[in-house]
Order: sequence, then structure tokens, then C-alpha cells
Amino acid sequence: MKNKKRVMLGAIPLVLLLLVGVIWMNNGFGNWSERNREEIEENVKRYVARYKLDPDKVEIVSISDPIKYPTGEEDFNVYIRYYGDPYITVDLYGNTDTLSIRDPDERIATSVFNELYLQARYDELSPTIDYLKSQEIVDPLRPKSEQIQYFQTSVGVDPQINGEIRETFKSGDDLEDLKAYIEKNLDKLKRLDTDIDIVGEKEGIDEIEASKLEEKLKALLPRSNYYAEIGVRDISTGESEGLFKMIRVP
Repeated sequence: MKNKKRVMLGAIPLVLLLLVGVIWMNNGFGNWSERNREEIEENVKRYVARYKLDPDKVEIVSISDPIKYPTGEEDFNVYIRYYGDPYITVDLYGNTDTLSIRDPDERIATSVFNELYLQARYDELSPTIDYLKSQEIVDPLRPKSEQIQYFQTSVGVDPQINGEIRETFKSGDDLEDLKAYIEKNLDKLKRLDTDIDIVGEKEGIDEIEASKLEEKLKALLPRSNYYAEIGVRDISTGESEGLFKMIRVP
């Protein structure tokens, strides 16, 4: 009996150790991204400051655990929101050994450009923005306080201007040079921007309402091609309710 008691008592520290380990992992302290969050956040702030953004206006939305590629290389992903002017969201990457941040495609520059470009076209887009707001349609990708709503463009990745954007972005101490570039080249940029997305959320848009919405957008939108995604969509099934189609405004 004494030997059994000794075995049981000897097992107690091991059980406690395992229990502490489980609690440690469940609380997130054993998670790689959580363990390194503070240093990663500081590295992100330093990185965005290089792109003329205010580091105090950056929110770290998520940090992935290390991702291992077939080549054996590893990195991690950081998804950020920037609540300055302009508002942007960007995926950044980091080195798992040094925790340094990188943006190989300079998507920060492109994202800033795209939003400033849409701001420069606000007078053209505002009738559509005001109409969609009046219909209680919500932009799921931006805060309600942002001037630009619903519209999304990828014109900044166009190879005809992407190099110019990056060079202009790096000049000066702020974003004024980039804004000047947009104003100077606005007509050219409009010609390149041939496909623009309009994204909004609202439940209960039936086929009749979707048809009316399409006709109203055609009357309000400046000339271009638009892909409307207005309504709700079930990602798991692919089923949608609302206006999900290409709209061409000649």
C-alpha cells in the first residue's frame, strides 16, 4: 500500500505539470504569434513609418503562425488596418527568425494610391455613394466615417503606372507628391481603370429590387465597367441574394 501511495504521489507533479501546460496553451501563451506579438507590432510600426504613414494609427488585426513552404522557407502573415488618411487594409509578411516585416510587392504604396485616386474622383462617385447610403446599403470594407464608400479599384497595379507610383510614393516627406501625380494624370488613370468593383451589404434585395438598383446605378455612374456585389452571399454555398453582375456604362 505504501508503494502505491508513493507511485500516486510521484505522479501528482507530472499531472500538475501537464495541467499547467494545457492551461498555458489554452490561454494563448504557448501560441507563437502571441508570444511574439509585442515585437512584431513594433516592427510593423517602424515599417509603415517608412511609407509616410502614422504608426500610431495602425491596428494589428491578426498575426499568423509560421507558414512553411515546400522550399523549406518560412514566413508569417500580418493583416493590418490603417486608420489614417487614407484608410487602408494590407497583408504584410515577416521573417520568422528576425520578425522583420516586408512587403515584397509594395502593396502599401498601391493601396494608398488606390484610395487617394478614388478620393480624387469623389465628385463623380458621390451621387452613387449617396444613393447607396439612402438605400441603407453598408460598405463592409471601410468604416462608416470614410468619405469613399463601396468603390474598390486595382488600377494601381497596372504595369503602365505601377513603377511611377512607387517612385512618386518615395519622393517627398508626405503624400502630397502622390496626390499631385494623381491630379496631373487623372484622365490617363481613368482610361486605365476599366474595371471597378462596387461592394455593399444588405439583406432582402429580391430580383425586382436588384433590377431597379441596376438601372439606377447605370444612370448615376460615370463611364466604365463595374462589377456590382451588392446584397448578401453565402460563402459556403456560393448562393447570393441581391445584385451580383457586371454593369457596363458606355
